[in-house]
Amino acid sequence: MKKITPVQQQVKDNFLNHFKNSPYNSLLPGERILCEMFHVSRPTLRKVMDILEEEGLITRIHGKGSFYTGNKVSIDYSASGSQGLGLSNVLHNNGGITRSHVLQQEIELPSAEIATRLNIPENEIVFHLKRQRFINDILYNLSDDYIPLQLCPALMHLDFTTRSLFSTLEEHSIIPCKEEKIIEIKKADFQEAAYLKLMENDPISITHIQTYDAQGKVIQYATSKSDAYKSRFHIVSSIDSQA
Repeated sequence: MKKITPVQQQVKDNFLNHFKNSPYNSLLPGERILCEMFHVSRPTLRKVMDILEEEGLITRIHGKGSFYTGNKVSIDYSASGSQGLGLSNVLHNNGGITRSHVLQQEIELPSAEIATRLNIPENEIVFHLKRQRFINDILYNLSDDYIPLQLCPALMHLDFTTRSLFSTLEEHSIIPCKEEKIIEIKKADFQEAAYLKLMENDPISITHIQTYDAQGKVIQYATSKSDAYKSRFHIVSSIDSQA
């Protein structure tokens, strides 16, 4: 961390206060305009910008300019075992608020991949829930959840705008106990980009999630897609010393 002087701290505070409500990854004014806005010299501004970049609050791309990234959504899954699984539970225990825009809620026959992920026959009907999910009114991800319908037929008739899917399962005595996650990065296709408000071929992170009950039965398969530049995961692994 670079040492910061009182003058640089004041400029930094003024900068963050001015841009705090700016859209994520929005283009910042050039150096000359920023110097005029904050009544500061270019050398001082550049030192402040170095500090902001080091802290992940801005990003600078040669030939394109500087971009504000202070609205990046950070999610800590390291203690999810004590908080409950699922995005809503993790965020609720950290003061976050989620809501959803339901894009699709229906029953369907699963694809071969979905059936394999759920460990069910391809002729077994699944409940499919597709949502845009928001954290404190900031678009976070595009999610697809698949659950064997026979586990909880009531899912089809519920409103998941603010309702937690995992809490709903628990209300019906279906208790998620373990998640396995695989995270990959790929280019967004046209539909993914439209839903996530990105450009086609922008990088997105895709988390593949299989959820199990206490008996080791798969109760859900889901994918979570989000702006690769807007997501940060904190995951802690441990080894049982008695093993």
